[in-house]
Amino acid sequence: MSNNRNLKVDSYIRMPLFMKTHIYIYISILFMIMFSACGKKTDREYLSEVLENMNKVNSVKYHCVLKSWEPGDNEPVYDEQREIYEHVNPEDSAIGYSYIIASDKEFKHPLSVYDGTVQSYIEDKEKEIVIDDFTRKRPLPFRIIKQEAFYHMKAIIDYALNTNDSIVLTLKDEGKDFLMELTINMPNQVEFFGKAQYMPENPYTYDPTSIYKVWISKENDMPYRYRREMQHNINEEICSDFVFNPSGMGKIIAEDYYPEGYERYIRGQKKEKPAVDMTGKTAPEWTLTDINDQKISLKDIKSKIVLLQLTGIGCGPCKVSIPFLNRLREKYDNNELEIIAVETWIKRKSSSENYIRKNDIKYKFLTADKESIEKLINDYQAGSSVPQFYLIGKDRKILKKFQGYAEKISDKEIEDEIKKIL
Repeated sequence: MSNNRNLKVDSYIRMPLFMKTHIYIYISILFMIMFSACGKKTDREYLSEVLENMNKVNSVKYHCVLKSWEPGDNEPVYDEQREIYEHVNPEDSAIGYSYIIASDKEFKHPLSVYDGTVQSYIEDKEKEIVIDDFTRKRPLPFRIIKQEAFYHMKAIIDYALNTNDSIVLTLKDEGKDFLMELTINMPNQVEFFGKAQYMPENPYTYDPTSIYKVWISKENDMPYRYRREMQHNINEEICSDFVFNPSGMGKIIAEDYYPEGYERYIRGQKKEKPAVDMTGKTAPEWTLTDINDQKISLKDIKSKIVLLQLTGIGCGPCKVSIPFLNRLREKYDNNELEIIAVETWIKRKSSSENYIRKNDIKYKFLTADKESIEKLINDYQAGSSVPQFYLIGKDRKILKKFQGYAEKISDKEIEDEIKKIL
């Protein structure tokens, strides 16, 4: 037996070098295949492990940066930092979680709180607390409440792994992170309010595709960032400084976070200022800025009629009204009719530039700083809704106000009034 073994060894030693090389390569490939078959996880297996890790988290606090864009924007129109604490709330059948959002790490300056029973907004400027107790009749069969970032990402991953919807799911290696990309191809947009909800058809949304991206750190196999992309809006949350199952942070009770001395209102029952009829009154003066940084004042406009629109980038009916206002601009001479739209949602200048370019706006589109916009809204007794239209005569008195916009119906009402005046 010993002689046979020696013979085999001796034969190997005398084997040509190229044959030894081929054997080494063959054995190496064999081991790689065996290792790959036994050790590598599929994308779904990895995401299932991430979900299992998240299921072990009963509460979490963290820092978050929230950004929002209108499609086509280069810069976010909204960029805010906040501190968040969330915890699992089995008593809440709506989303299953409670949360508090604050401007400080000690949560002494809360901005919003949801405890499963009420959702409250603390408005420091007005020294008010607006409380939604969910008793109002709602157009949708579920609460319009989202988990905050951590449990929101958990809901997205859970859906991606378990849905029967038409989706495309990929996992990309980005070095220190894995990027999960989820594209949902359904007839309605999908939002996550506790779980995936199919949103009603929106006449201002033409592509219902929903895209969600979640970044997962390889360091702890936990997500820390997500991005939501819809046709009408894009937003992203980037989170850091996670503390999982923190001590000293227990069940959230909204009442515990209400500042003393603040007046409380139930949403829907809050007393609004009585509407003031501005018809026949002199239109309040204003000075605003166009996208070329030129100042434009009401007193400088010489046309017989001014059609002033209060609008907002991101408002569906406002966007739908653009072709009508463009037609008016082309139909009437500047000496007869001047059309002014004022962006009242206080978006960045770059957002206005993108909005004007993308929608081919042919009339004046003005912006201003927050204080000037708030003053204009207050002077015109406009409230918070958009769009609103004011017809202003040559003597600069307000002749008529139109609230909201319905295609064709509003077109006829507004133009009939213009014809009557001219």
